[in-house]
Amino acid sequence: MYCKHCGAEIEDGVRFCTKCGYDQMNPPSAGQTTRRRGVSDRRPASCLVLSILTALCCCTPFGIVGIVYASKVDSAWNSGHYDDAMEFSRKAKTWSLLGIGLVLLFYIVYIALIIAGVPWAMWWDNEDIFYTCLV
Repeated sequence: MYCKHCGAEIEDGVRFCTKCGYDQMNPPSAGQTTRRRGVSDRRPASCLVLSILTALCCCTPFGIVGIVYASKVDSAWNSGHYDDAMEFSRKAKTWSLLGIGLVLLFYIVYIALIIAGVPWAMWWDNEDIFYTCLV
């Protein structure tokens, strides 16, 4: 079957064209559009690669949640649920970036504690200072 609006090949029985979003069952009358106002014509980024990298390299639980939301973006967009697709895309990006930020924060605190701990450990190991304080 081919789209009545753009001519793209689509599966039989599909209500919306996966390329242009045209409603195949109820074509609009003159002057009407099949898409809702305010919805972008561009498919939102799924952020699947970012979510997978977050799961593998940074924070596995946050990456897995990102992967789940990223996998829902394309199916929601293709079924005509444009708002849901945008929301899933936003959530996938948020969870992935949150996982990366959490790991970066952990390493910053870790390095700060090492830097702060080195002078303290050097002071503690210096026996002369320790005995001088006791006398």
